[in-house]
Amino acid sequence: MASILVSSSENYSGKSSICSGLGLILKERGKSVGYMKPVGNLLVDVDGVLSDEDAEQMRDLLSLETPRSCITPIMLTENLTNDALLGVEKHLDETLKQAYSEVSRDKDMVIIEGEGGIGSGAMYNLSDPQVASILDSKILLITRFDSVSAVDRILCDIELIDDRNMLSGIILNEVEEDKSGIVRDMVVPFLEKKGVKVFGVIPRDHTLGAVSIAEIVEDLRGDVLTGRQEMDKLVEHYLVGAMEINSAIKYFRRSPNNVVVTGGDRADIQMAAIEAGARALILTGNLRPSEAVLGSADEAGVVVVLVRGDTLSTIERMENLIGHARIQQKTKIETIVRLIEENVDVDSILDSAGL
Repeated sequence: MASILVSSSENYSGKSSICSGLGLILKERGKSVGYMKPVGNLLVDVDGVLSDEDAEQMRDLLSLETPRSCITPIMLTENLTNDALLGVEKHLDETLKQAYSEVSRDKDMVIIEGEGGIGSGAMYNLSDPQVASILDSKILLITRFDSVSAVDRILCDIELIDDRNMLSGIILNEVEEDKSGIVRDMVVPFLEKKGVKVFGVIPRDHTLGAVSIAEIVEDLRGDVLTGRQEMDKLVEHYLVGAMEINSAIKYFRRSPNNVVVTGGDRADIQMAAIEAGARALILTGNLRPSEAVLGSADEAGVVVVLVRGDTLSTIERMENLIGHARIQQKTKIETIVRLIEENVDVDSILDSAGL
């Protein structure tokens, strides 16, 4: 039985996406796949039972029947933190081993998802390298390549791994098109000269950071005034309608698949956004728009959402939502699998993990 612990240099690096894609690819190849997220940090209530959001998604995606208590045996609660600070011995390594024994039963491969960054959980002796050592697993490091500084993060992360043989290799994720040349021609050769195996370079796909209009409405607790039948559409960008009308349409047309946030009293901006093809209007201040705006939006299939908060607080919520979306929609899952199959040497990853 083989295993791989998928770790990352930072939050929102695409770790959960890689776990999902690898799991589905293995299933398509006829392999029996197990999954484990040893430390749950995205806590959710499922029928009165504490679970982890990532673990729940993978449980559904891979049709796992393993008990939740084994898939995520340790929950990052306040009590756990307090006990760690007070030096209370919890024997968490034994808890992990027992859960892993159940997760790995009759499986060809177990995918283990790290908590956050590679060092997260160190105060509980549960950093990703520590977990990999306890479970005798290899580490696959995922790094979002936003700039050359990602190389520094990778080299620093590797220093946290006591046994370099534990590192299977890395994947450079979310690489913008204008950076792909330097990544392939300079960064990859540099890392491999340092003894770091690069399994793949995945280009950025903006649809993976998109959210559905329905998710936005739920998060903002908004009232839908028009376009309820368009709620499943994905939004990749949010734009703020606070400029002069002459500049608005050009501004709105620069980014496709957008949602425009503006005051409920800005009829001119609202009409400009509709004309420019916005997918949704988020109107702040609980100010209902004119019937003319609602009629135009309804005809164009634009969702109009009324929220009670002011524009600034609404923008802050949008920033936390777009780009940090959970991978749930079927179209996103299909995109992830395609990106991995086209850009990652999956066979080499599995070989390094012992499969």
